[in-house]
Amino acid sequence: MITDQRLINHLTDNDLYTFSVCYLYLNKFPRAYGRYTFVDRNNSVYPPGFAEAVKYQLKAMESIVISDEEIAYMLRRCYYFPTWFYTFLKGYRFNADDVEVTQDEAGHLHITVEGLLWKTVFWEVPILAIISELKHTHNGDMAKYNRDQEYEKSRQKGLRLIQNGLSFAEFGTRRRFSFEHQNMVLTSLAEANRLCAGEMGEFSGTSNVYFAMKFNLIPIGTMSHQVISFCGAIFGYKEANFLAMKHWQETFDSDLGTFLYDTYGWNAFQENFSKKYAKLFEGLRVDSGDNFQAVDKIMAKYQELNINPLTKALTFSNGLSVEEAVEIHKYCLGKINDNYGIGTFLTCDVEGVEPMNIVMKLTAAKLTEKKNWQKAVKLSDDLGKYTGDPDEVEIAKRTLNIQ
Repeated sequence: MITDQRLINHLTDNDLYTFSVCYLYLNKFPRAYGRYTFVDRNNSVYPPGFAEAVKYQLKAMESIVISDEEIAYMLRRCYYFPTWFYTFLKGYRFNADDVEVTQDEAGHLHITVEGLLWKTVFWEVPILAIISELKHTHNGDMAKYNRDQEYEKSRQKGLRLIQNGLSFAEFGTRRRFSFEHQNMVLTSLAEANRLCAGEMGEFSGTSNVYFAMKFNLIPIGTMSHQVISFCGAIFGYKEANFLAMKHWQETFDSDLGTFLYDTYGWNAFQENFSKKYAKLFEGLRVDSGDNFQAVDKIMAKYQELNINPLTKALTFSNGLSVEEAVEIHKYCLGKINDNYGIGTFLTCDVEGVEPMNIVMKLTAAKLTEKKNWQKAVKLSDDLGKYTGDPDEVEIAKRTLNIQ
């Protein structure tokens, strides 16, 4: 199973939020530590030796260095980072010692990442992409892969989305079928964009910074749930969203202005969503719960704050298919602006293949090396997406009056 081929070959083969969250940590919490934990929501059984294959890949990443081409691209496109941040990126190196990978007798995989947050934040997306590609390779999925068929299927998805007036980005690095398949998907979507020039919709970009560079696209994204989880663990759950919004605005000065609101659910967030931040942020990302109910709740909140919802935008990213996205778009028309981040349904919707359901979540944090660890959790608006220590989840729920 262990392949000599390194699966991750570029520092920017990562989602944009990795870089933005890293920059936040460097600015606001440079001494903070975090512990990330791998969660397989399907409780998958991995073949013998799988942990060793993962460790081989992680060790191989230690020689990755950001290229001058990547730096030049980010300087041009990622204008919200100062030049000193690129000096930092030139010196960044992965250290496999930050990651512990084991496999139990039943075949379940256990992974933890621990260290300074600005350093370890880079591991989440590559680890998930490696696990996904290795698992599909072991399952024999590569052998039945029909590139021409998958290309046309992906192109048709792009055409349907654009022709229905949707603006969408590809968000699928973490659970991609393979690096090459993601490359093919983006090629097909770029073709769909060319064929639909002049249409109301568009393929707007990708969350993957390397592929954004390769295809001359805009890297799309802002933050991940870990920012709010960190604030909740260190400062308390009731004000976590408020503090995350405050630190984000102080760091990015209204750039990267889409806030991910569902870390502790809508009710907890809306208590912290003041008129000031409702005006400063361009919009919100809907990543769990019922998409249509979310539109109604968010519009009502903006209206309560005397803000016209048509001046704001919602980004939908909750495991969407093409048809689901089209229906949401129809519902939003004339009410609020909308755009879409589609992940697994683009990068791992392969004939005869079951996509993985895996995540890496922040499960503990401390403000400095001298402080004690505090447990971190994520609740979301989907019951099945709760992550973290079960007892701490209950504490968070009681604190936030979540039934």
